[in-house]
Amino acid sequence: MSNNYVYEEYQGFDSLMFAQITQDDATSYTTSVPEILAPAGEISVKTERSSEPKYYDNQPFLIVTSEGFDEATLTVPVLPISLVARLLGKTVDTTTGALLDTGETQNKYFAIGYRLRFTDGTYRYVWRHKGMFRLDEEAAKAKDASTDTNNHKLIFTGITTKYKFTLPNNVKRSSKQIVVDERDGKADVETWFEQVITPDNLALITLTP
Repeated sequence: MSNNYVYEEYQGFDSLMFAQITQDDATSYTTSVPEILAPAGEISVKTERSSEPKYYDNQPFLIVTSEGFDEATLTVPVLPISLVARLLGKTVDTTTGALLDTGETQNKYFAIGYRLRFTDGTYRYVWRHKGMFRLDEEAAKAKDASTDTNNHKLIFTGITTKYKFTLPNNVKRSSKQIVVDERDGKADVETWFEQVITPDNLALITLTP
């Protein structure tokens, strides 16, 4: 049996964007205009999943599965203080520019977008629709004769939206992410980063006669 699948590997990561969620409830999902987050270094994503077999007649009969949150680890240059404060819900003194960390945070939810380059030169486009940021451990060391430097590991914990989008066959569902491969030639990715793309505003490519 044959198929028309194309198999490639990733060879790039860029266009890392973020947008703050301004509303997410039963009536609407809205965000701010996307902004550049930082130059993109690396990304690693893992999803919390669990499964457990159920036994009947003394043998495994079925497997119960569940899927939880996603955790995307973003390797980026050291972020400016003002951006760290925005992402983590901290306070910045506008007069001195100082980060005033009281040990408390304001819960701020964001969407993040980016694209992954395949070895054939095409891209996979992604928007993760809801999550919160935190910084992994911050490290530095004394300058020596090496070229070693330290960066930031920014953790984005992703969950599903409260708002339910319209899927095919008019099914209503919450969303965790949307992913499009450019090489499929179906979805329009020309304006992918101008707004947060969702199942409700994803557009098809318009073919010119």
